[in-house]
Amino acid sequence: MKNKILPLAALSLLFLAGCEDDPYPLELQTFDARWYDDDLSHTQTVGDALTFGVQINTTDPDSDDQFITEWDFSYFVNDNFGGILRGDDYIQTNSLSFDAEIFINNLALPGPGGLGQGDVIEFRLWARDNHGTELEHVHRYVIEE
Repeated sequence: MKNKILPLAALSLLFLAGCEDDPYPLELQTFDARWYDDDLSHTQTVGDALTFGVQINTTDPDSDDQFITEWDFSYFVNDNFGGILRGDDYIQTNSLSFDAEIFINNLALPGPGGLGQGDVIEFRLWARDNHGTELEHVHRYVIEE
């Protein structure tokens, strides 16, 4: 009987030692994207602007155990990386907030030519904490004319 209980007890201890609590998630408290029809066309065009208001928080009750270590706010044009608009590496903060105003016609394009009808600009917010937990949120802007 001892021969059966001992291996079972050892296996149970290994299983319990290998179980860790899931890390606390990052919370996207605010992601406010507003469109401004700057050219008064009543459609989404290259002459328009977007404003973003963003706030990310850690959720661990012990603020010393979780903190944001890096983040960026970037954009892609038709699935091609356009650039990083804002970001930071090697930080240690429990809360991150920023506001951004983006004029579509001022964005550097990842290739030759200009933006036209049907082109898609994706604004991507990404953050990572000290446990490797990631948060990502995307806002799509489609050129209508």
